[in-house]
Amino acid sequence: MNAQHYPVRIERDAAGRYLATCRDVPEALTDGAERDEAKTEMADALMVALEGYRLDGRPLPPASRPEPGEVLIRVKAD
Repeated sequence: MNAQHYPVRIERDAAGRYLATCRDVPEALTDGAERDEAKTEMADALMVALEGYRLDGRPLPPASRPEPGEVLIRVKAD
């Protein structure tokens, strides 16, 4: 089973929640009350978004190198 590690930016918003975005998969967008919750939710959001790519017959986007301030989220890609 293959896995991709997508770079994700997690930033605190004006309401105090943590917003998680992925520049490689812009369809994956989520948040959480805590930073770790946002990371967990992003793993789920990435899986759902990538399944949409598969169902649409689109190639999965390659994971790019992380930029400063980004974290890597592991997603099964099989």
